Amino acid sequence: MKILAITPTYYPHIGGIEQVVFQLARHSRARGVTMDVAHVATEFKQVGCIDLDGVRVHQVPLHGHRLLGLAPALGAIARDYDLLHVHDPQLSAITTNVRLFCGKKPAVLSTHGGFRHTRKLALLKTLFETLLLRSALGHYRAILASSPGDLAYFGQFSSRVVPCGNGIDMAGFAVDVADNSPGAGSRDVHRWIYWGRLSRNKRVDLAIDYVGMARAAGHPVELLICGRDFEGLADGLKAKVAAMGLDKAITFVPFLTQEQLRAEIARRGVAITATEHEGFGLSTVEAMAAGLIVMCRDMAPLNHFVKPENGLYLYFDLGSQDKERLDAFLGADETRLSAMREAALAMAATYDWNRVIEGYLEQYRQALSA
Repeated sequence: MKILAITPTYYPHIGGIEQVVFQLARHSRARGVTMDVAHVATEFKQVGCIDLDGVRVHQVPLHGHRLLGLAPALGAIARDYDLLHVHDPQLSAITTNVRLFCGKKPAVLSTHGGFRHTRKLALLKTLFETLLLRSALGHYRAILASSPGDLAYFGQFSSRVVPCGNGIDMAGFAVDVADNSPGAGSRDVHRWIYWGRLSRNKRVDLAIDYVGMARAAGHPVELLICGRDFEGLADGLKAKVAAMGLDKAITFVPFLTQEQLRAEIARRGVAITATEHEGFGLSTVEAMAAGLIVMCRDMAPLNHFVKPENGLYLYFDLGSQDKERLDAFLGADETRLSAMREAALAMAATYDWNRVIEGYLEQYRQALSA
């Protein structure tokens, strides 16, 4: 079985889709299934092919806008594969090019939260949903819902939707959470990290506000913000940090390799996300796999794995209840914090790719036999 994963984003970008595609390729290959990647993007001016960490990656030019462009070179590449696994939350340019240039090649789709994560272009999204979504989904032999929310939403438009959630590389993020030695960075709940895209729905501005709230209460919190500036927000966020006098407490890093990211995670105790929408919340589960305690909203899908016993729910409204919760958490004793870390690890283990990959392989087999 030869599978081509088609994605609008891949390394060196950092995010959920990039990590899912890489791990799918890695774990499929470990089970005797060939999976290569087609990275379709406007950043490429000519067709290329490179090897990244043992994964063959076709670089396919997308001519025009990232949502409306054409990638005619995709067709010739797809001919050599039995099945296409498309990663296209917007169901726009990638899906269009698969339909135009890949003929009747069998294909499945991973939803990754769809396109309803912000109100931006709400009218156009509603029109697309009303007029085109059902037809776009109809091209795929299976729609692999990344979360229970996706299962419910896409189930309104297709009878081919099945649950097939993402996984995490448990071993790759593992740290010694039992290490209580002096200076063990992963023990320090005053050292926070956010990693992922800098986009409006992620509300990184609120994570900054909560560093200010904690420090105003006497807690020496510091925060590392790591991720691609997806919507041109970095300058504004840095200006906010400067205006709040938090220059020495908050650091921005646009990109870290996987090794560098893991090293940073191992030195920290808390992962914070004030996001208002998540397709799956992959980085949150990865944080839990490293024994980090997650601060987030009590919202789907995050509350499927972040619970009061392993994380901290906040409203992110800068209100008195959040101040009390944050103060109590940052002042908690090591017995409670250790129990939260162990509970986070146990939950994360249920999403290990070594378990999750079997569900994907079964969907591939069913799609090819349909």
